[in-house]
Amino acid sequence: TSIMRIDKISSRGTVAIQEVDIDINSPITLVCGANRAGKSSLYNGIRHAFTGVNPSEPLKKNYGLLVNRTDGNNIGFTYVDYNDNQRACITLPNGTHELTEQLPLALPYLLNPSLFAASTTDERRQFLFNLGNLRSDGKEVSEKLLKRGCSEGDVDEVLPFLKSSFDNAHKHAMSKIKEARANWKATTGEVYGDKKAEGWKAQKPEIDTEALAVLKGRIITVDDEIEVRSQNMGAIQAEINGVKARNSEVVRLRDAAEKIDRIEAKLKKDQQEVIVWIGKVNDARLQTNGITPGSTACKCPECDTELIFNGKELIKRDGDLHGDDEAAVKLPEYEKTLTMLRNAVANGERDLQAAITAKDQLAVLEKQNGQAPNEDALVEIKTKIEALKATRKQLQDELTVLNENINASNEADKQTKQAARYHEEAKAWDLIANALSPEGIPSEMLSAALDPINNRITESVKSLGFPGDVYITSDMTILEDDGKLYSFSSKATKLLIDSMIAEAISHVSGIKFFMCDEFDLLDLPSRSAYLNWLLDLSESNEIESVILFGTLKSLPSGLPSVISAHWIEGGVIHDKKAEAA
Repeated sequence: TSIMRIDKISSRGTVAIQEVDIDINSPITLVCGANRAGKSSLYNGIRHAFTGVNPSEPLKKNYGLLVNRTDGNNIGFTYVDYNDNQRACITLPNGTHELTEQLPLALPYLLNPSLFAASTTDERRQFLFNLGNLRSDGKEVSEKLLKRGCSEGDVDEVLPFLKSSFDNAHKHAMSKIKEARANWKATTGEVYGDKKAEGWKAQKPEIDTEALAVLKGRIITVDDEIEVRSQNMGAIQAEINGVKARNSEVVRLRDAAEKIDRIEAKLKKDQQEVIVWIGKVNDARLQTNGITPGSTACKCPECDTELIFNGKELIKRDGDLHGDDEAAVKLPEYEKTLTMLRNAVANGERDLQAAITAKDQLAVLEKQNGQAPNEDALVEIKTKIEALKATRKQLQDELTVLNENINASNEADKQTKQAARYHEEAKAWDLIANALSPEGIPSEMLSAALDPINNRITESVKSLGFPGDVYITSDMTILEDDGKLYSFSSKATKLLIDSMIAEAISHVSGIKFFMCDEFDLLDLPSRSAYLNWLLDLSESNEIESVILFGTLKSLPSGLPSVISAHWIEGGVIHDKKAEAA
């Protein structure tokens, strides 16, 4: 960062300022005047010109209220020329902000020395990181995490968050701790605790592996016995069923064989009926054709003439003979009756043959059929099988309980391993979180930027004759030597501490410039010590430009050449003859 040397300050129509032009020709500039003279307006205008933000009114839409409208004026501006050809400017009421170069990051802390103390600890820490050109996403942080025992995988996961800031990375690590602890609680059903989680084991039933083998062996034995007895029972049952089937067949065959006589009698009768009805049908046919029953139709062997022999003589059949009408009517009925009788004969012959066959089969079966097995033996086997099945069920129930215990034991082992894994995750991320906390790696790295600041403050304490040391702790607390907090100090003491911090930032950054308002808070001895401190800095070329603002009774006189004093009154600079302060 380059030195900032202020060359000129100009302001018009800004709050209490009417017209101010100050050429800066010395390292130390004192702007003084009575109350309401315009000192704070000029101080805020300079800050506004550099930062683009007005300390009194942050809303751009209200910038019109900052314009001093005396004598009909409607515009205002403040610009600061520095380093020969650079300028920072703000125009009102439109709020146009013009810069000829990008301003140093540390400048806001030099324009307003109380800004560092007013910032949060995170803002102070981030500023010092930036001031020391330290980065949270660099290789250095990764190496420090690995040296602390953090796993490479976890470090890789947190690196994207480190690119934004240590705070974001720390928040991610804390969220991973919370997640791991929540998973541990969900796994165990217990509230997480560091000591409790260490070596935690899920309760599990005791398992007798020998009992498991014995049970399985007994079940196999019982199953084998059931199988053998079931086969025996099947064989006996099949034999009983076979005997019952043969007995049933014997009864059927005997019944069929006993019908032989009846079938033969009926068959004989039906056969005789057939003979009778054959004659009736033949007679009816002859009568239908006009032939007397007993006559015989024949042909003459000489002339082939058709003849009828009626038992007495041959009669030449000449033309149609007159038939018997009644016989013609009965013929179909006779033929039907004959057909029925013939069918009855055929059925009788078939039934007779079946009965004879049954009689023959009966003789064979009666020789084969022995004594049926004792069904009591079958009942005994069934009873034994049922008892074996009951035993088998009992053994299976015992095996089921044992298997459930084994499963429960296995699940308990899994639960223990899972809980241990989540606990290890929590510990691993806790290690990272501690490393990334403000007191961890950031504190280590911050010392590179903080130590030069504190060392410089210590030098200023000696130069100012300040009672006791002033320093910034690693947790960004501003303390005096007796441990008193900055916030407990008086306004005058705060002004001195703020100035020393601003000068230290100015020195470390290389800007060599800062401003201080309300210089009048200091008593006369403290003012002298303050100016002598600045004189020493100027003589050793450790400060380029300092601008002080204070309420004084009159323009100081007898000041060294390196200090220029300007009197402001009614918003206008009046560089009259200096009087004793």
